[in-house]
Amino acid sequence: MPKFLLTVFSFIILCSAHAQKPKVVVLGVGHSTQLINFNQQPAAIRAFINKVDPAAICIERSPEEFTRNDFYEFTYEQQYVVVPYAKAVMKTLHPIDWLPADMDSDLAFGIRNLEVPRFIRGKSGFLGFTVFSDESDFEDGLYFADSPEYGKRIEKWYAQHPEKMSLDFPRRLFLYRTFLQAKRIEKVLENYSEKDTILVVIGSFHKNDIEKNLAENGYAIIQPSSFGEISMQDINRNFKSEDAYAILSFNLLGMQSNINKLNPKIINHAFDYLEKTTSAEKEFFRIKYDLYLSKMSSKQAIGHYQKLLSITDDTTVFTWNGVKDKMRIDSYFDPFGNLSLKKRIRLEIAREFHKMGNEKMYKKEIDNISEGMNDYKKQMLMVYVQKYLM
Repeated sequence: MPKFLLTVFSFIILCSAHAQKPKVVVLGVGHSTQLINFNQQPAAIRAFINKVDPAAICIERSPEEFTRNDFYEFTYEQQYVVVPYAKAVMKTLHPIDWLPADMDSDLAFGIRNLEVPRFIRGKSGFLGFTVFSDESDFEDGLYFADSPEYGKRIEKWYAQHPEKMSLDFPRRLFLYRTFLQAKRIEKVLENYSEKDTILVVIGSFHKNDIEKNLAENGYAIIQPSSFGEISMQDINRNFKSEDAYAILSFNLLGMQSNINKLNPKIINHAFDYLEKTTSAEKEFFRIKYDLYLSKMSSKQAIGHYQKLLSITDDTTVFTWNGVKDKMRIDSYFDPFGNLSLKKRIRLEIAREFHKMGNEKMYKKEIDNISEGMNDYKKQMLMVYVQKYLM
């Protein structure tokens, strides 16, 4: 009898523990695609959070960095969308990422800090500028990571060993990191009941492995697509002016414009929202866009820019520039991201003078921009000017 009672008691405990487990929704995202993809824009993520109405939200940052308000520079959706919106609607946030120690990074890559770019960033890639060129980056829906085809593609990448074993650390690190993300999510879930739904917003490559890990431990996984499509009404209700300025900055100032890959649909939506706004910043973006559309000549653009200079003071900054390290000239997507609005206007005047072959005025504007900079910034500026302005 005691053995029978122990078995029954154990069964009750097991069922009770299983019944108390919360549901999990893992929204796989592209980092910063919210700024070039209309379907994934910041307003769509806010609308999705409203649909889920989670008890808490897990985000892709480690606890140590989160307590310092320190984020990856390229995760726009985390620090500029999910975190501020969660705070606004009073949703609890849980940082669940994991990072290797500096010593381990140094052993594997020869780099102690995997988040610090070199003096001059590469055009793209690891620690280079963030730039998008694939059609899927511009066209995928908000729930792109839910599709079985996408999951299979990621699984194939997980299992694909490089030809040389010595080059396998990035793949192994990614798998280990994703495994520990899942374990940190589990720790969060232990504090919630079956009545709760927990939302995880994380890079899409992590989604498949995390879901399988949690499902094998008895958690019910709900696919984001089951909450229904985000309507245009949802977008309009959740769109903010800071979204508009960030979209315009990313598309018109950064490497997207350098490779001539913009998204007119999301740019026009941003301008429509700012239609009644009067600011030098908005007018600056309008000139940049008209140049892209070949609606004005370099000479006409210089005239418009010079008018803006007269109404812009030295302290005016962009609404959003994506700069993390203020000691640098660049941001994660823009070689000149840390310039004030007035200096950026001068930079664009210099660009147009260069197009016209007026090297004297071009050089004069560059000299005006570099005035007052320390040697570090001045050297960085001159290298980027040679690479991306000449």
